[in-house]
Amino acid sequence: MKNKVKLNRETNHNWKYENKRYMKELTKFFDLAEQIEDKHLKEEIVGQMLRCDLELTKYAEEILR
Repeated sequence: MKNKVKLNRETNHNWKYENKRYMKELTKFFDLAEQIEDKHLKEEIVGQMLRCDLELTKYAEEILR
């Protein structure tokens, strides 16, 4: 049962990585973030964006069920 749940989670997350527009925007974000010279600020911004992305992913996957 655990393997099935894990497989479903991995499969569910793949939908956003297969989206070319999502990947284009994500790449653009990381390219811009890479230019931030202040290491602490860069880490804070990237970390916050990843937390937002995770919450949006969870929400979208709940709706898709």
